[in-house]
Amino acid sequence: MLSIIIPCFNEEEVIEISMDKISKFITNKNLDAEVIMVNNASTDSTLDTLNNFVSGNKIVILNQPKKGKGNAIKMGLENAKYNKILILDADLSTDINELKLDWLDLDETVLFGSRYFGNEINTPKVRKFSGSILNFIIRLFFKIQIRDTQCGFKFISTNRKDEIVNKLTVGGFLYDLDLALASMELGMSIKEVPIKYIFDANSSVSLLRDSFLMIIDLVKLKIKYN
Repeated sequence: MLSIIIPCFNEEEVIEISMDKISKFITNKNLDAEVIMVNNASTDSTLDTLNNFVSGNKIVILNQPKKGKGNAIKMGLENAKYNKILILDADLSTDINELKLDWLDLDETVLFGSRYFGNEINTPKVRKFSGSILNFIIRLFFKIQIRDTQCGFKFISTNRKDEIVNKLTVGGFLYDLDLALASMELGMSIKEVPIKYIFDANSSVSLLRDSFLMIIDLVKLKIKYN
């Protein structure tokens, strides 16, 4: 049994295609799965598209009016029915086919999809450089050796979901690091798995605005987990 969580911010151009791929994957693999789409303060027609697609499909739509990827994913985790959880970006920059079914047998483990150990396609050099700088700072500040905390592809297997959720406080893009540190604090196993990632030029991440916000969150997390 699997819960799939997808945060959605202004995804009107891709979300229907992504939902169709996910639905077909679930059917083809004969999975008992729910899909939780979290509309995260979208200003386009994302919500209308989600509502039109949901008919006849096992999809839950949630509305998180407070903008921020971390806020959306936390809401998804709070509402997930199962203890095996897959987190995906709405554009499927890392495809759902990267999920390995034997992961469903894992216990108390968090898997981080890794572009560093996998295959990263079409990402602009400036984004790769800024990502490597962020990861260097993360490994400098914290006792963590993950080389790619920020890839949107995550798999969680735990019976302590509520404990993890209660520890998450970062509402923005650094929720990933918060998740890793919270899980480590609970004694869970944290591992990286190589994935194929295809950069989407319509990514909502702003290098200037979001980099500044990430620095603030880094300081907050350093204080929190010190």
